[in-house]
Amino acid sequence: MKVLVTGLFEPAALHTIRRFGQLGHEVYAAEGHYLAYAAYSKYVTKRVRLPNMRHKPQEYAKRLLREIETGKYDYYFPSYEEIILMSRYRDRIFAATKTAILDTETLLRLHCKAQLADLAKEVGIDTPAIHVPRSTEEAKELIASIDLPIVVKMRQTSGAAGLRLVNDRVKLEKEYFEVVRVNSLDEDNLPMLQQMIEGPTTCTLHLCNHGEVLGEVMYQGVRTHPRDGGTTVLRESMDDPACSEAAAKLISHLNFHGLCGFDFVIDKATGRPFLVDGNCRITPAITMAYHGGCDMIEAWLRLVDGQDVEKLPTAKPGVRTKMQFADFVWLLESYMDSFKDWSGERKLRKEWWADKDFHYDIASMSDPMPNIMIWVYIITNCYKLIFTDFDPAQLFIFHNAYVPGSMDGMT
Repeated sequence: MKVLVTGLFEPAALHTIRRFGQLGHEVYAAEGHYLAYAAYSKYVTKRVRLPNMRHKPQEYAKRLLREIETGKYDYYFPSYEEIILMSRYRDRIFAATKTAILDTETLLRLHCKAQLADLAKEVGIDTPAIHVPRSTEEAKELIASIDLPIVVKMRQTSGAAGLRLVNDRVKLEKEYFEVVRVNSLDEDNLPMLQQMIEGPTTCTLHLCNHGEVLGEVMYQGVRTHPRDGGTTVLRESMDDPACSEAAAKLISHLNFHGLCGFDFVIDKATGRPFLVDGNCRITPAITMAYHGGCDMIEAWLRLVDGQDVEKLPTAKPGVRTKMQFADFVWLLESYMDSFKDWSGERKLRKEWWADKDFHYDIASMSDPMPNIMIWVYIITNCYKLIFTDFDPAQLFIFHNAYVPGSMDGMT
């Protein structure tokens, strides 16, 4: 069988490519950057170059549609938020191949953080209070009066891009409008302000069949990047019945089909989970699920084939996975933070070096090129981090430009 995979800057894409290849499928990898590391897996038969989605979303969609419609693919697997862009053409995609893509409106109810908060209220799930400014003046008024600490978040983003945790009012105004400036946000898409809930975060990934959870994995981040809260770079699977129940309610309410995930902050005072983020696509937790005995990729193939898929085994707790390059950056940053807290950072570094019994998201002795290529990409893009005010979290994210825009009328 012939499979097309996109979203190749997502570690989950690499796991997906490897699993498709191990299952005997012919994998084609399509992306808008020639250094997309997942495309260099030994399981990739051919790399397909697309326009850059960040800068040319219409051209990206047009070229990808043509590839899907003429390439005679048996399956199409979108690994990142290109799923939102391509959902606008799901009828054409379904006419050409097999996949799991819901309508744009449903996907945005998870991806847009303001819509996610409304969804949580509909379902009766706790979520932090949010404020969504409708103008710069309203934002300034909120900044002057809102209770601190507070979280600044862009409404449509991932990977901690634009995320700021602030407990100083003077710093809040500076950080807020820095996010606006760096990300070129207009008055209709200003960042929201979210109540800060203190406590650990539980993240989830689910394979769903029209509102039913077929398989899931849940985990907590051992380390994140940025260090004060962001993308998990070392994570460990766990059981969390309260978060599992809340996620199942959301999935059932949306009649969700395909892969999705949620982030909950567990209030340290009450133990209640608060929904803070949603993903309408696969996440790096797919690797953890596989090593925990829950193979969602093999089940996804059967699902889109229209087969009856029984509920998968629960992913076992205690499985650790690591995003090596980001976790190494975490280690480097610890030396800078040693000027603030020498003993504390020294303890964290000792724990870093003592890590064992984990699986890498990217690095593999049997499939080494993706790990080599991600370092090539980082080194060749360091100038953005040194000489510009580029948001580091955006280095691998290719989405903000296309989500709000309409592609209606494109042929």
